[in-house]
Formats: sequence, structure tokens, C-alpha cells
Amino acid sequence: MVSTSRTGLSSVFDEMVANNRKQFEDLFAGERPRGGPAMDAAVAAGRKPSGAHRAAAASPPLDTASSLAARRLSERFGNDWRYEIADRQRDGDEAIVLCKLTFGKDASVRTQFGRAQISQGQVVGASGGVQFRSGALGAKSDENDAFRRATEAALMNCIDLI
Repeated sequence: MVSTSRTGLSSVFDEMVANNRKQFEDLFAGERPRGGPAMDAAVAAGRKPSGAHRAAAASPPLDTASSLAARRLSERFGNDWRYEIADRQRDGDEAIVLCKLTFGKDASVRTQFGRAQISQGQVVGASGGVQFRSGALGAKSDENDAFRRATEAALMNCIDLI
């Protein structure tokens, strides 16, 4: 005889599947998806949700002349690929990006993280009697460049999965 009682693990799994289905249906209907229990609790308490629940950032197009990932994707899929930055955050002196790549006729999806160090500003020194200076662009430009490199790294990680 088959037992119909559910274990604690299956009820947690069923709840997770139900939440994922609700988020999918919200996305499909064009609504903004709910962030789940952690976001709902943060909003109810009047706090700003943590960085893990930020909305997707606009993805500036990668230049195929300078981006190895964009060049590889264009060679393999032509114009039949796109990406979006699902999450981006700064952790100390590191830029971290979660990138979602959609490609091919069947719209396959790969999602991966990418990381890049944010430079510490200008470096000045001398080597063998020759003076040098590096990194004079500024803090905001250094951070933007790090997020661009992290995006490139995430896309390369996605390509590794194809």
C-alpha cells in the first residue's frame, strides 16, 4: 500500500516549486516578479531589499572588436544571441556580475557569474630609472571598467557551458 503522507523535505520542495511557478507566471504575464519571502519581509519591515534581489540592470552592448566573448558568440550564432545582467554588486574591491545568456534558434539559456578586481586608482613608480604612471581615469571609471570586465568573464563562463 502506498503511503500518502508527505515528508518534511517534499513539502519544502513542493513550496519551492509553487513559488517558482508563480514567479514564472508573473514574468510570462509581463508583471514584475515577486522577490520571495526574503524580499517580502524586507519590504514589510520598511527596509531596502539586499543586493541579491535587485532588478536586472540594462546591458550595454559589448563591442565585437574588443570583446572576445561577443566575437565568439557572433561567429557561432550570428545575431541570434543576447545577454542581460541579472545582478551586479560590488564586494569590497571586486565587481561581481550574474549574466544570463540567451542564444540559438531554440532560445537556450546559460547563466554564470563573473568577477573582476576594481583598480585602486593611480599607480606611480619607477623601474630602471624610467618613471611611469598608470590608472589615472578615476574611481567611477575604474568601477565601470571592472563591471564591464566582470560581464565579459561571465559571458566567457557561459560560453564554456555551450
